[in-house]
Amino acid sequence: MTFTKTLRRGLAATFLAACAAAPALAEPAELDVVVRLADGAALPPEARMQVELLDVSRADAASTTLAARSYRIDSLPAQIRLPYETDDVDARMSYAVSASIAMDGTTVLRTTTSFPALTRNAPERPEIVLEQVAPVAMEADMQGIAGIPWQVSEIGGRLLVVEDAPTLVFDAEGNFAMYGGCNRFTGTAEIGAGTISFPDAFAGTRRMCPAPRMTLEQTMVDAVGTVTGYVRNGSLLSLTNAAGVTVLRLNERPE
Repeated sequence: MTFTKTLRRGLAATFLAACAAAPALAEPAELDVVVRLADGAALPPEARMQVELLDVSRADAASTTLAARSYRIDSLPAQIRLPYETDDVDARMSYAVSASIAMDGTTVLRTTTSFPALTRNAPERPEIVLEQVAPVAMEADMQGIAGIPWQVSEIGGRLLVVEDAPTLVFDAEGNFAMYGGCNRFTGTAEIGAGTISFPDAFAGTRRMCPAPRMTLEQTMVDAVGTVTGYVRNGSLLSLTNAAGVTVLRLNERPE
């Protein structure tokens, strides 16, 4: 055997050994995800949605992101495909899909519960729901709020389930009448395009009601005192504080 043949065989053997020792290339895959909008939530115009595949295996540690992609969304529900690497997935671990939509740097919609994916009997095609976490201001939202009786449905993020709920009504000059749950109040608010502020003090009756009604009224008055803005979506009205967080949600009260 010549030296050249011996060298070639040696190089071939070395190449094959290197190939055998090299890790297999990760196989790309796609996870089908259906994204829905929660009842009462509003999708901003020209929305971009960030979807992530997360490793949530450790309860005592923050989740880690395995894959993420941004999508242009015109309407929901919609089905998207999220690419990921199969080598990143371990059948013994737990994974979840999350999504969010931001507007002007503020997250306005996001998943608020865990939606399992890929392992541990997770659905083959997860269906996730985006919840409203901040008001969505659109041109169509900036409608007048005067002349409409608004009834409170949520205070401080808590759903209000009570008979004879608090109400608010404004006239064209910004004068308002408020029923707090026990007493009635009047005053003048300063209302602009998406902005609103109430006076530090306003006139009201001085009735005494059962303790639960008085507590409800004080909560209502305190919430109104923090309001700096509003967003109207048709028959829904959100009153927000300086941080853009909704402190009061109201519905147009039927006649």
